[in-house]
Amino acid sequence: MWASSFIIVSPMDFTIPQTPHFRNFVSILCAMVAGVIVVGTIESIGHTFYPPPADLDMSNAEQMKKHVANLPVAAMLFVIVGWAAGIFTGCLIGGIMGIRKGRFCCLVFGLLFTLMVILMLVKIPSPIWFSIAGIVVLAPSAFLGWSISRMILIRLKSIPGPDDHVLTDLNAE
Repeated sequence: MWASSFIIVSPMDFTIPQTPHFRNFVSILCAMVAGVIVVGTIESIGHTFYPPPADLDMSNAEQMKKHVANLPVAAMLFVIVGWAAGIFTGCLIGGIMGIRKGRFCCLVFGLLFTLMVILMLVKIPSPIWFSIAGIVVLAPSAFLGWSISRMILIRLKSIPGPDDHVLTDLNAE
């Protein structure tokens, strides 16, 4: 009798928990996935304009250091733009999905994303201007993504609908 309550009779019987912690986790996870997809897409576009040599072994640190040192500035700007767009997109999605805890979701995502950027900068030696520019663009891009997510949620709050209780107290964040 007890075990039968855990059997899913049909796919429609499955519900996603609506706890705030689960919602925050899913928001941050979706923000990470979206951010990584955006970065990968922009860097792939950069690779079409500035393809790496065919014989480049990306696991060889010396070859990568030499390759990065010889890259044109425009090729490196694709990476910086990718980082900025990735953190913007992630904070936008995390802020919208996090609703009342959007700022928290954006902060966690932003810190994780920044950590990934720093690890990449440590792993692949780059010119100092690239490292500084790459770190500097992150905070404004993250703030812009979070700000736009707030504007979207406030706009949605002004439209009457069945989920009005979810959007209440947005300004309390």
